[in-house]
Amino acid sequence: MFTTYAAAAALLLRVASATDVYAHFMVQNAYAYDVDQWKYDIASAQQIGIDGFALNWIPPDCVNGLGWTVDRIDDAFTAADSMGFKLMYSFDMSYSSCNVYWNQSFMGEMISKYSSNSATPRWNNNILVSTYGGDQVDEYGNDFFEGLKSSLTGSNAITLAPGLTTYSMEAGSEGADPSSSASSMLSDFSSADGYLNWQAWPLNVDSNMTTTADEAFQSALKSSGRSGPYIMAVSPWQYKDLNNGNPLDSWVAYSDTLFVDRWQQLVGDNAIKPDIIEILTWNDFCESHYLRNLPDENDTSAKDYVELGDMGAYVWGQNHAPWRIIAKYYIAWMKQGYAPAITMDQVIFWHRVHPKDTSCYGGSSTAIRNANMPADAVFAWALVSQKSTISMSVGSNQYWEFEADGSGPSMGMVPFPDNANGAVPEVSIMRDGQAVHTSNSTQAISTDCSWQNFNPVVNLVGPGINTG
Repeated sequence: MFTTYAAAAALLLRVASATDVYAHFMVQNAYAYDVDQWKYDIASAQQIGIDGFALNWIPPDCVNGLGWTVDRIDDAFTAADSMGFKLMYSFDMSYSSCNVYWNQSFMGEMISKYSSNSATPRWNNNILVSTYGGDQVDEYGNDFFEGLKSSLTGSNAITLAPGLTTYSMEAGSEGADPSSSASSMLSDFSSADGYLNWQAWPLNVDSNMTTTADEAFQSALKSSGRSGPYIMAVSPWQYKDLNNGNPLDSWVAYSDTLFVDRWQQLVGDNAIKPDIIEILTWNDFCESHYLRNLPDENDTSAKDYVELGDMGAYVWGQNHAPWRIIAKYYIAWMKQGYAPAITMDQVIFWHRVHPKDTSCYGGSSTAIRNANMPADAVFAWALVSQKSTISMSVGSNQYWEFEADGSGPSMGMVPFPDNANGAVPEVSIMRDGQAVHTSNSTQAISTDCSWQNFNPVVNLVGPGINTG
């Protein structure tokens, strides 16, 4: 009897202390969704260990024609309620120009509407609510949040973990003191119970991210006695080009191995242990950090159809789905506390499709900020069930190799050759002198381009997630 009770108690402890994983979901890209499409996306997310979506939506009357967002959210809660999935509001408060801004009454109505729905996440018995922004637009700020919180009581009371970008960017800046940024955030926003550190990419530096800022915000919340969660952001990439002349809207972050580096910080003996992970993102195509399958560009009747306009020039054809394999591996490791067993042979490899010094005749081209930072190379992450050699070739750079075995993931790379035009990267898993699996990239490297593209294409060698 004691043994059974002890085992059950230990299991309960692990479940209670496990880090939940959310994926940031852009509701603006769900115009065509119905309940079944939500179920499809939810099932795809659950397959890799994601527990919920953080629903990013702007005020429905901020921009004309967005009244449909409330209906899509209704559908989302219907689907999630039936599938054991969570939906956390992430109110987008970054729009500095709106026809109608967020107001506390409408936000309160939407929060209360689903308070009894099983898909509504709770923290310390309160409804968990997050934001994107709220610190840089005059209509919002600490007083606004205080008013929202005071209007919601009882079963509708909220735990607020906002993503205040001013403090995240300040903490992530070169030479910054993240502890000072965290202290300022807590002083300026007494309404914040927890915090989402939005800065998931190196900020204008060509060096890998550390967890210094994460540790500073996490420590500040704990030492101040705030009761909310620390939410750590993880992202595979960052590139966008709105081609509007604003350098803030046309830039690439140093992201070559970002996804793997960031996940590695969450596992192993020295892992940082946030309360929640938020993957940025599930479907923000504009910023090149999506994990879901790409919609069909031409099927306007599809329930996941999205209109991308000029941004489609750097999105269509740039499959990211195999990155979900990397996420699945590390999420499982993080949740169970030890590395998952490797039962199949898989190599995920990614590359950009133009050398970085290519001048294109469309888009911002040479005006893209940080364009010199990414390496012209093909990167590969390997999981193999037994000792293997991973062979990588691109153009005249043939058979670059690295070793992998069943003990865990390995990484390698091969640079673009001097004359890369037309080269198609090829990656093979070699064992006993034979190729077990081989795959070519779905896209060649080209120096002829209508729009400079720093959004990578991601490919898979072996079985697994390879759609998009």
